[in-house]
Amino acid sequence: MMAVPFRKTLASLLFACAAGAHAQGAQPAASAGGPVTTELPAPPLRLSEQPRIRSAVVAMVGYARGSYTDADALIAQQVLEGMRSRHDITRTVWPDGRRVIASVNGGDHGEERSAMLLDAEGRLVALGLVNGHCSVPPTGDKPKVCKPAPQTVLSIFQPAGAKQADAEPLVVWGKTLPSFLAAMAESDDPAKAADAQKIASVEYIAGQPDVPGWRVEQLPPGFPASLRPLLVQTAEVNSTASAGKIVMPKGLAGKPMRTEYERSQRNEPRLPDAEVTLRSYAALDTLVDTYRELAKGASVEEGGREIVFNGADGAGRYSVRLRDAKETGVFITVSSWKGK
Repeated sequence: MMAVPFRKTLASLLFACAAGAHAQGAQPAASAGGPVTTELPAPPLRLSEQPRIRSAVVAMVGYARGSYTDADALIAQQVLEGMRSRHDITRTVWPDGRRVIASVNGGDHGEERSAMLLDAEGRLVALGLVNGHCSVPPTGDKPKVCKPAPQTVLSIFQPAGAKQADAEPLVVWGKTLPSFLAAMAESDDPAKAADAQKIASVEYIAGQPDVPGWRVEQLPPGFPASLRPLLVQTAEVNSTASAGKIVMPKGLAGKPMRTEYERSQRNEPRLPDAEVTLRSYAALDTLVDTYRELAKGASVEEGGREIVFNGADGAGRYSVRLRDAKETGVFITVSSWKGK
């Protein structure tokens, strides 16, 4: 069985939940008769907010994209959104010591949900995501387009070369419906029962932890090649701008790159000639250490959850602004001013 290598195992992540469950008379660990599922009390942070869980998810799937609960979005983001609820966390312990830690999105009775499979030592073995293979994003008043509930898919992400059989506990988890959906599936109304969620298929996907998070063609006109090393690959492109106008996302293309409020807050003598904003799921401290190396010689301004590096190179002046947005990641804005 292959597990994602990680500096610290995930075994201790839910120690507060486990202690709370014990205090509330939770069920004992699994016996030889089969796995035992325990509902855990809400932790201080959602699973999706816990830095080590986020890091472990990214270590498994990297910054690859796919269409699962959202169309063409980061797989890591979709998995993390599937465990956002603080009140629907379960732990299933198997007789051999493996554990499935799971939660749900929270806004759809658990139709979209995620789980982590840990081995007996607490290492991440696989990720499970119950989803509708959503192919079209929401637009205006129109919701996203996904497969109907009876055609729901369980997507299982594993390290390359792992055996599908290693993830069997996730198949059991995925086919065990949350209470609301289970009641719908067992309804006396045949039509209602027919529309209930069913895991129509299970797919196994090899994680791509080393896939680059952005492509050169996504960079805006005028962004200096000399500043590309400041764009870490462990991040996705969130937005770009050039010549005072937004280039990406396409829905905002052509609009001013700064609002009046943003200009007043940043105190910039003039707008950057080109700018790229990335989003990373790495911890802020880790990224700060990275940029101390990448932007050697730059001055550093620290202010709570925002840190700015100001420097110069052959292309002119630049700044790197790191903003910790907590659950939604760290936003990294690299701005370029031509000349001195």
